[in-house]
Amino acid sequence: MAAALLLLLVPPVGLLAALAFLARPRGARVPLKGRHVFITGGSSGIGLAMATAAAREGARVSILARNLARLEEARAAIQRDWGRSDVGVHAADVRDAEAVARALEEAGPVDVLVCNHGVFVPQELERQDMEEIKWMVDINLMGTFHLIKAALPAMKARTRETRLPGSIAIMSSQAGQVGIYGYTAYSASKFALRGLGEALQHEVITDNIHVSLIFPPDTETPGLEEEHKRRPELTNIIAGSSGGMKANDVAKKALDGIKSGRFIVPCNFEGAMLAVATAGLSPQSSPVMAFLEVIGAGLMRFAALCFQWNWFSTIEGYYAKNKKRE
Repeated sequence: MAAALLLLLVPPVGLLAALAFLARPRGARVPLKGRHVFITGGSSGIGLAMATAAAREGARVSILARNLARLEEARAAIQRDWGRSDVGVHAADVRDAEAVARALEEAGPVDVLVCNHGVFVPQELERQDMEEIKWMVDINLMGTFHLIKAALPAMKARTRETRLPGSIAIMSSQAGQVGIYGYTAYSASKFALRGLGEALQHEVITDNIHVSLIFPPDTETPGLEEEHKRRPELTNIIAGSSGGMKANDVAKKALDGIKSGRFIVPCNFEGAMLAVATAGLSPQSSPVMAFLEVIGAGLMRFAALCFQWNWFSTIEGYYAKNKKRE
C-alpha cells in the first residue's frame, strides 16, 4: 500500500533519482584479468565451467574439490582449451576447516572467491536420515563459512594493495529463495546462505569486497543426475516443470554478476522474477533493479500466492488420490 501511494506521489523519473541515491552498496566493476580466482567444486559442472571461463578472461585460476584425480583432469582440460599453465589444484573437504585453510594458504591471496560447492539429496524430512541432513548442512553452509573465514584476511590485504574491488560469490539455488516439497533440508542449508551473505556484505564493504549470491535453477550436472534418482514423485510433479540450464550458461550468468558486483544474481527469467519477489532487505546496487523491485513487489506477491495455491492444490490432490488407492 505504501509503495502504491509513493508511486502516485512521485513520478518515475523522480523515483529513479531517489533510488540512485539510496541504492547501496555502490556499483563496482570487479576485473578478472590478471587476478586470482579461487573456485570450489571446480572439478566438474558449474565450477569447472566457471574456472574455464575465468581462465579464458585471463585470470589465474585455482580449483578445489575432494577428488585429486578429477581435479587433475579438470586442470588438463583448462590447460588444453586455453593454454593456461598456472591452474592450481587443491584436494580438500570443505567440512574440514584446517584442510581448507591449508589449501588457501598454498594457493596464495585470492581476489575472487567462488564458494560453488554443494550437495543435494531430495527427501521428505520425516523420511530423511539425520546424518544425511547434517551432511548437507555441513557442506553447503559450514563449508562456506570455512572458506570465507580462511580467505578473508588475505583478501582484505589484496584489496588494499591493488586498490581493486574483490568478490566473494556464494552459489545458492532457486531452492534458496523458495521452499519446495522434498527440499526441506536442502532449502534450509541454501536459505541460510542468504543471511550469511547479507550480513557479510555489511562487514566487508569498507574493505572494497562485494558479495554475490547466485541462484541457479536445475542445472545439467552429474549432481543433478544423482538427485533425480531419489526425488520424491510429488517433487517431480511440482518442480519438474521448471526448465533446467546448462552449466556453461549458468557460469556465464554467474561471472557476469560477479564482475558487475551484483548482490543477487539470477540465472534465468524465472530467477529474475524470484529475485524481485524475495528482494526484502537485501543490498541493491542497481537503481534500475531497485525500481523494478519497488514497482513489482505487489504484483510478484500476487503471482507468488498463485504459485502457492497451485502447489498446495497439487499436494492435496496427490495425497487424496493415493489414499483412494489404499
